[in-house]
Amino acid sequence: MPRVPTTADVTNPHRKGYDFRLDNLLFRSAISPDRQLVIRSAEFPGSQIDLKQNPEDITTNIGQIFSRNDFSGGQGLDYAHKRSQTEKDLTRFFDSKGVDVFHSDDESAYNMHLLYTTQDENVRGGTTTFAGSNNYLAQTTNGDLYVTDQTVIYKSTDNGDTWSAVTTGLTINNNFTGAAAVGDQVYFTTATGTSAGELILYNGSGWSELSHDQTSNALTGVWFAKGQLFISGDDGSVAYLWAVNPIGKSWSSSDLAEADAIVTFEDSHTISQVVDAGAVVLAASTSGDIFSIKDVSGSMTLFGQTNIPFEEVHSIAAAEGIVFFGTKDKSQTVGRFYRAELVTADNLYVLANRQLVKEWNITSVDTTPKHMFVTRDSVYCGIKESGSESFLWRYYLPTAGFARDIKISASGFITGITQANGKFVVVVAGADVYRETELYESTGYVILPNVDFFTSEVKQWVGTTVEHDEITDSRRVQCFISTREATIDNPDSGNWELTNDSSTGFGGEEFQINRNARYLNLKIVLQANEDFSSSPVFRSVSVRALPRPQLIVVDIPVNISDQVERPNRKRIIVKNLGEAVYQELKQKEGDSVTLELYDPSETIRGVVESVAYPVVNNANIGSVTQYCTIRVRGVRAADITSEFTNVLGIGTLGVVRLG
Repeated sequence: MPRVPTTADVTNPHRKGYDFRLDNLLFRSAISPDRQLVIRSAEFPGSQIDLKQNPEDITTNIGQIFSRNDFSGGQGLDYAHKRSQTEKDLTRFFDSKGVDVFHSDDESAYNMHLLYTTQDENVRGGTTTFAGSNNYLAQTTNGDLYVTDQTVIYKSTDNGDTWSAVTTGLTINNNFTGAAAVGDQVYFTTATGTSAGELILYNGSGWSELSHDQTSNALTGVWFAKGQLFISGDDGSVAYLWAVNPIGKSWSSSDLAEADAIVTFEDSHTISQVVDAGAVVLAASTSGDIFSIKDVSGSMTLFGQTNIPFEEVHSIAAAEGIVFFGTKDKSQTVGRFYRAELVTADNLYVLANRQLVKEWNITSVDTTPKHMFVTRDSVYCGIKESGSESFLWRYYLPTAGFARDIKISASGFITGITQANGKFVVVVAGADVYRETELYESTGYVILPNVDFFTSEVKQWVGTTVEHDEITDSRRVQCFISTREATIDNPDSGNWELTNDSSTGFGGEEFQINRNARYLNLKIVLQANEDFSSSPVFRSVSVRALPRPQLIVVDIPVNISDQVERPNRKRIIVKNLGEAVYQELKQKEGDSVTLELYDPSETIRGVVESVAYPVVNNANIGSVTQYCTIRVRGVRAADITSEFTNVLGIGTLGVVRLG
């Protein structure tokens, strides 16, 4: 039996009459007018999941549409299309800054617009920062604001417009450690005093020294919940938490005694925040414990304890039956924001179903959430994100979405948050008081998740469309794209390419793009007008893609007769050559191969999908020829970077999907 020629035996195969090779084997084709070599693109596979996410995705346009017209689901979604996606994912995105992603001002219809800026209030009058970092905020029932600054207390009666010191007549000059408003009065704690940490009352016009810890070196905090003052302190070896009803109380030197403490714990830790959680009061501790305290026949009693292993709890809030708390990893400066449910177990109140909402792991920055604040529809926590910026992060209760909210141009722990006249007032420790203004951020962005329609194939990305309310001034809405997955991690990356740049009208026109890639990601940028008094109102963005199949199917009629034809040479008969060629082809059926066509010049790596049974054909022109037809399915080698040449799989063909 003759052998099929190989590239090792034959130099310059094309010149010697060979039309193609499979791996190292050489073959002659049997091409004629009625037997054609066919090279065509394979049919593009459809998506394996339903990708119609909202009505804007369902269009009569050719191709597939991805869109977003609601971002209220919050940040953190890196891939838009995945098998495990939930209903909430349809309104989520990856990251944002400077934009309100949750609802419009009038809440009549969803839109996205810029957030308001914040302004340094310069509380100390001409001095840009606080004297120290013991900065705590309280707001009384009549709306007066108080902030502590080491040994001075400042007051504002006009929603933060002006501030003045109110420590005149206060003989105790010590570091303040906490502030709590009860009606129109404010209670303060100090680190040291006449003999110990002091509890001090300011009634709006004068000061009173009420009590001090009988055993402690300091009082470390004060909060008001369920009609009780919760006061913490330590004696250098043990930390304490007391509860005292201040209404009509006659204070004495015997108050805040060790025996009256509700909770005792290690001196190296402190109570960080106390909140009313409905059934109980919750006290968060840097020991990693959250104490549940219940009113039992008029006495506040410890009624449960939840430990968060290896974490310090620095803030806590409760809203709509959900408990939120912020932690710091004990071994590193990693801040975390959790949600949990308050449940009863063995007649005790504990936290269950704990879920991590967000983790901030920023190099060289302590991102501990130090304070939380609850409004009608949201829970806010403060995060220091860099050496120059801190932010309020917002958990939106109706959608359980979480995203970065207003920016403070200062670096420090946010130790106080409130609202005055509908505007945020924020205390940054060691910096100053900052108040939300009526002016918008100059610019803001939202970055969408990577889009691939749940297929690994390369797509032809065709166009992007942005819609917004009418623009008639210097406001602007821009759309940027990138075909690199990692670009979503860097809003300032040079990989972002501007497509839509809308400065007039309503938008709505598709901007043509021409990019071939598996993924596309989008960044929407909003810009305010020149005096920052007006923000563009964004409505929706969409991107359209067409299939760009990479799979190639090649059908080749192969000469399997004994007759050998060579250019400019006499035909010869090699007995049993055709059978040898056919058997070699049959052995290749199902194998991964490299197919090289000499004319036209193509190199394809793929699989021998089928080998047709031999056929004897009387060609219209030429001699009687015995042939079979083989089919190879694969991709062009020019698209392949792998060092392997005969393996069908990831890195070679790029057509195998996992997951």
